[in-house]
Amino acid sequence: MRATVTLKTAVSRLRYVAGFPSGLVISFFFSFYLLVNAITYFGGLLGWAGVLLPVLASAVLTTYLVYRWQRKLSSASAAKSKDVTANRLAERRGVIVLVGLDSASPGTTFLRLLEEAEHLEYLALISTAQDDLLGVTSKLVDTLVVASGRVLPHGQVRVWGGNNAEGMPEIEDAVTHAVTWMGRHGVHPSQIVVDVTKGRRSMEFGALIAADRAHVEVQYLAADWHHLDNKPRPGTEGFTLVRTIWNAVDAHAQPLPR
Repeated sequence: MRATVTLKTAVSRLRYVAGFPSGLVISFFFSFYLLVNAITYFGGLLGWAGVLLPVLASAVLTTYLVYRWQRKLSSASAAKSKDVTANRLAERRGVIVLVGLDSASPGTTFLRLLEEAEHLEYLALISTAQDDLLGVTSKLVDTLVVASGRVLPHGQVRVWGGNNAEGMPEIEDAVTHAVTWMGRHGVHPSQIVVDVTKGRRSMEFGALIAADRAHVEVQYLAADWHHLDNKPRPGTEGFTLVRTIWNAVDAHAQPLPR
């Protein structure tokens, strides 16, 4: 049984070679082999013309195969970006954010989140003692919220700060209190989302536990990864749900079967 699993793992790793589909790589080497033979054969018959014609035909064929592969990748990325779960952030009334040390840095995802959460009414920040000490939390509230053009009354923005970044139970309690606070103001669990993009691993685990218990969805900023450049593909970043719990973002939403 273990040998079978190992074989499947090895085969799955061979599906891509240096980021390219293995079928395309095999086709390339097979075509190269045929090209060498074609040049030898036709070169002997037609001279220079016999060398140039196979090279030209090979270049055209390779260009077509690479173009078709790139179109396939683009189509897959476009389909993913149209996923209904990616559009839910626009309908959320309450957002709970795990604050990280770089949450207020240039190019932060926090501004993007505020921009996409068009119906945002309640904002809760779950921060650590280090975030508060370095002024990250205050900058988010006093600078970035204002810079986003979002008008949120003072009583509708709350900070659960001073948490231990490695204290999973503390984060769990803070997220639970934030969800309860929003619920007291009439926000349905489907209208709340917990963003764990900038949280540390232990913070994310605590948030996931609390959110799952409260039937609240969790999101993070994801992107398609470019295997060759070893960085995210431009234009593919988007907020993605860890798991879809509700059939809609609405006060009358129904939970999906587990």
